[in-house]
Amino acid sequence: MLPSSRGTLYPGRLPDFHRLEPQPGARALVRWFWISSWNLPDGSVSRQQLIAFPALNLVVESGLVGLAGPTTRTSHRDLSGRGSVVGALLRPAAVPAFTDDPASLRDEYVALTEPGLHARVRESLGDAPSERGRRAASAALRTG
Repeated sequence: MLPSSRGTLYPGRLPDFHRLEPQPGARALVRWFWISSWNLPDGSVSRQQLIAFPALNLVVESGLVGLAGPTTRTSHRDLSGRGSVVGALLRPAAVPAFTDDPASLRDEYVALTEPGLHARVRESLGDAPSERGRRAASAALRTG
């Protein structure tokens, strides 16, 4: 497993964040999988600062599957309540599977219609993510 705080600006504000190395067959397409989950008290918000990074991320959230394009500026996500997200930081070799024009995704977050993928990843992760659930969710994301 890769160090879990690398690249995280404020790791203490995010209750749970993990990076998993891809299996050998996926390493040409995925740099790493990342999973975060949180369970914050009612009324609490945790602002997560996101640094710019020139790569695409395939992301499975509670309500959707999204493709985050390469970013050119910092941004943030406000977390509240209980939730989790599973993502894959994609290598350049994976980009043609999603777009012929990666520049059109710059600083964009596009919802994808992938109900089967969404269901498999969310079911694999479970309600209270464990190490086993995180590995199963990353495997489900890898196999699509």
